[in-house]
Amino acid sequence: MRYPSVAITALVAQLLALPAGKACERIFPRREYTITLPALPFSGGAWTKQHRFSLNPGPFNVKEHCLITVMANVVAGGAYATDIIAAQRTFYLQRWNAAYQLLLVISTQMIGFSLAGVCRRFLVWPSSMIWPATLVNTALFNTLHSTYDRPEKGYMSRERFFFIAFFCSFLWYFLPGYLFTALSVFSWVCWIRPQDKMVNALFGYNHGLGMGFVTFDWSMIAYTGSPLVTPVSLRSLLPFPRPQLTYSVCIGV
Repeated sequence: MRYPSVAITALVAQLLALPAGKACERIFPRREYTITLPALPFSGGAWTKQHRFSLNPGPFNVKEHCLITVMANVVAGGAYATDIIAAQRTFYLQRWNAAYQLLLVISTQMIGFSLAGVCRRFLVWPSSMIWPATLVNTALFNTLHSTYDRPEKGYMSRERFFFIAFFCSFLWYFLPGYLFTALSVFSWVCWIRPQDKMVNALFGYNHGLGMGFVTFDWSMIAYTGSPLVTPVSLRSLLPFPRPQLTYSVCIGV
């Protein structure tokens, strides 16, 4: 409960999973272990069954990396029902026990997963249902694994370009977020007439409607979603229609 808020997204887990997976690939032993566990009652045969496993079954690949990112993406956003509990504590001074909180969060999450399961034949299975947000993760997976530990000649490698862009974005976030915070919310109208109550009520950001302010902070621009993630149709940018230069993307809401 602070401003500006700090959010750790699944992108952090996606970036840290590769060096962590490669480190485990080198550290963990390749020895196979055998354990004996009780068999299922309806499987028939012996009462026990042996299972063989290894802590290092092979090189860390893109499938394992995708699975880690999917699991992190499920829990990174949190549950919306926690806002209900926070509102009850903050505004209504209600403090319910842990059982109520768990049942509230689990019930709302199960409703969402149930609706996702019902709609998956319409929103997941068709190959034409391209989700723009996943294209960013897919491109990053391809960048990290396609040329990993292989030198490229003749042009800049994907990893080098990624780190250069990462460093430049860090500098750009650092400038409006720490050194000059006025660039985040530039209410230029209020600077012209700072004592006018009507101007502050209309154009003020903290105590007004925030109309017409200018921002140079990318976190403010992409607060409700990055405009670079959702591609636009080139047809809307051309003065006349050219079907051969257009493409369409199905966006699920």
